[in-house]
Amino acid sequence: MPTNRGLRRAYTLWATIYDPLTRFLRWSRRRSISLLDLRPWDVVLLVGCGTGADFEFLPRETQCVAVDLTPAMLRRAAAKVGNRRIRLEEMDAMDLRFPDDTFDKTILHHILAVVPDPVRALREAERVTKPGGHLVVLDKFWNRGHRPPLPLRLASAVFGWYVTAVDRNFPTILARTSLEVLQEVPMGFGGLYHAYLLKKSASPTS
Repeated sequence: MPTNRGLRRAYTLWATIYDPLTRFLRWSRRRSISLLDLRPWDVVLLVGCGTGADFEFLPRETQCVAVDLTPAMLRRAAAKVGNRRIRLEEMDAMDLRFPDDTFDKTILHHILAVVPDPVRALREAERVTKPGGHLVVLDKFWNRGHRPPLPLRLASAVFGWYVTAVDRNFPTILARTSLEVLQEVPMGFGGLYHAYLLKKSASPTS
C-alpha cells in the first residue's frame, strides 16, 4: 500500500513533468468542473490540486482553497493562481484541517486513486462540505462486477506505490459515505475513467 511519505517523494519528482504528461486530460477536467455549476459566491475546496491544472477552469471570482500533500506541486500551482481568489495550503486529503460543513462545493480530481485510503479521503471531503452541497470526483476506477484483468492488477501493484492505482472500485468507496450520486459521466479510456457529481445530505453532519 502506498504511504504519504512515498507519495510525497514521488510527486516531488513528478512535479517537474506533470503538466506536459497530463495535458491531454484538460477536456475531462473542464467537463468535470462544469458539473458543479460554480457561482461567484461559492466557496470551493480543491483536494489534491497538484500543479494547479484545474485553476484555469475555475471562475476568477469564485473563492477556492486548494490543498496538496507535496510542496513541490504547490510551488508550481502558485505560479498559476494569477488574479484568481485561490489560497494554497499543504494538507493531507485524508486529514483535512477544516471544520465540518465549511465548503459549498468540493473537487476531487485524480486523488482517490492516489491516496493510501480513498474511503477516508472521500469521507473527509464529505465532512467539510456543507449539507446539501455538491462534490465532483474525476478519476480512473474499475467498476465492473468481476476482478480486474491481470495486466491491470499488475499495473496497480507496481504504480500504486508512487503514481496511482488503476483498479479501485468507486461504488465500494462511495458505499462507506452518505453521499448521493446525481450524475455519472463516462470519460473514456476503455471505461476506466469517470466523473461523478455527488450531493451531501441536507442534514447537518453528526
